[in-house]
Amino acid sequence: MLQLIDSHCHLDFPEFDQNRAQLIQQCRDRGMLAWVVPGVSHQSWLKLRSLARDQSFIKPAFGLHPYFMQQHELSHLDVLPEYLDCGAIAVGEIGLDAFDGSTDTEQQMAIFKAQLAIAKNQRLPVIVHSRKTQDLIFKAVRELHFQYGGIMHAFSGSLQQAQRLVDSGFLIGFGGAASYDRAIKLHRLLRSLPRESIALETDSPDISPSFARHQMNTPVNLFKITEILAARLDLAPQELARQTSLNVIRLLDLNVEVAGAGAGGEANVKPGLAPR
Repeated sequence: MLQLIDSHCHLDFPEFDQNRAQLIQQCRDRGMLAWVVPGVSHQSWLKLRSLARDQSFIKPAFGLHPYFMQQHELSHLDVLPEYLDCGAIAVGEIGLDAFDGSTDTEQQMAIFKAQLAIAKNQRLPVIVHSRKTQDLIFKAVRELHFQYGGIMHAFSGSLQQAQRLVDSGFLIGFGGAASYDRAIKLHRLLRSLPRESIALETDSPDISPSFARHQMNTPVNLFKITEILAARLDLAPQELARQTSLNVIRLLDLNVEVAGAGAGGEANVKPGLAPR
C-alpha cells in the first residue's frame, strides 16, 4: 500500500466520464488518499465543484489555464472567488505558456497576475503551469509579494529556478515525464531538491509515463511512477509516497490523514510560507 496524493489530476475531464468511479475505487483500494483536481476554464468549474461535493477525496482548485486563453473572459475572474469559497484548496491551474511561441503573452500575464492577486486575497496557494516561463512566474510572485506558496506542476526548469521557488514556499511537481530513462535533467533535479519540497502527480489524462507511453494516462499510474522515482532516490516507495503526501497536505491544508502522522501531517513548514 502506498499512501499517495496525486497532486495534479484532471479527473473532471470527459475522458474519465465512462470509468471515473472505477478508477477512483481502484486507486483507493491500493492506498490513494486524495486527488488534487485543478479546473482549467470557467466552463469546467461547475462540473468539478459537483464532483468534489460527491467525492470527498477529490480536492478542487479553480483557475483559468493559459492554454485555453480563447475561452477566457474578464468576467470569469469576477466569479472565481465565488467558486473558491466552495471548499477550494488552491487557485489553479494558472500560469504562463510560451512553448509554441504564443503571441498572447500579455493577455496570459494579465490573467495570471489577476488570479495571483485573487489567491493572495483569499490566502490560498496556487497550482502553476509553466513552460519556458519559470523566470516570469517567479518575477510575478516576487512583485506581488505572494506568500502562500503553491505547486509548480510538471516543472521543467533549472535547479536554480526550482530553488528560488522552493524558498518562496512552492513544491516542485514530478510525474510521468521523470519516469523516462532519457529525462536526465529531471532526474538530477529530483535528486538535488529537499524531499520536503517534492510533490508527485500524473497530470492525467496527459503526460503518459514511460511504461504506458501509447496509452491514456490515469491516476492508477502514479503507483508505478512512485516506484520508479523512489528507485532514482534510493528510497523505499512507501517512504517517498508518505513524504510527498505530507508535503501536499501541509501546503494545501488538506484534511487528509497519513497513517502514523495524523491529519495535517508532520512535514516541515517552509520559512517563506505565510499562515492562512
